[in-house]
Amino acid sequence: MNRLIIADDEVIISTQLEEFLSISGFDIVGIAASGVQAVAMATEFKPDLMLMDIVMPGELDGIAAASKINRELKIPVIFLTAYADEEMIQRAKHIGPFGYVLKPIQEQQILAAIEIALHKQNMEQKLQEAHDLLEQRVEERTQELRLKSESLEEMNTALKVLLKKREEDKRELEEKVIYNVKEMVQPFLEKLGRTRLDDRQHTFLEILESNIDDIVGPFAKKLSTRYLNLTPSEIQIANLVKHGKTTKEIAELLSLSTRTIESHRDSIRKKLGIKNQKANLRTHLMSFE
Repeated sequence: MNRLIIADDEVIISTQLEEFLSISGFDIVGIAASGVQAVAMATEFKPDLMLMDIVMPGELDGIAAASKINRELKIPVIFLTAYADEEMIQRAKHIGPFGYVLKPIQEQQILAAIEIALHKQNMEQKLQEAHDLLEQRVEERTQELRLKSESLEEMNTALKVLLKKREEDKRELEEKVIYNVKEMVQPFLEKLGRTRLDDRQHTFLEILESNIDDIVGPFAKKLSTRYLNLTPSEIQIANLVKHGKTTKEIAELLSLSTRTIESHRDSIRKKLGIKNQKANLRTHLMSFE
């Protein structure tokens, strides 16, 4: 049962409306005789609809009271008026009433106005609920996408770190292979080549040297030819320089004096062609990657 409040200072009209609407199945929860009283009753009872006379006594007329009710409580209002002048209608239009009923009130007219107003209010409520639900779903979906995006960013960051570490490990392994071959294999092969070998042994030595070249060849292609001309000690020191180690730190790691490390660094710069240049040695070495 829909709940209504009638606001009209004419007792006869408000009483007749109450009797007729009650018989028609509406619950009349209050009858107000002024704009102020109408606002108070609307605040207390929160009806489904207000029937408001435009001309009301007191500090709030019907239009002002309806404006306050609409603004604060969102309760639909149907204006009742014996006046249909343009100025009053224009003023009332700004309130957004759900209808106008002229006095003297006809029963079928007021019933039709009430049914239309309640239907319109019901549709607006459903539309608002659908809008709120849609906004909620959009917000939830937006939050889900935001969390997924953040998760993907974190995964991408982690993946980049892993890929960078993998490349660093790969370069370090390649350099170690080159370093070990130059330091622990090639010197002995060269010594062996200077000994008296028969043809069969010489062939075996050539095959061995060829196979070693095949092994380190893919790594050597990725390194500067000038870098490969460094001695094993210089390669080791150059590798430490590339990793940001200072002369003092390298000396401690290799159990050598800082003067020896400086001598090697000077030799490295000379072999790399940056002896008398302001180029940073570490930056230059990293350009070989």
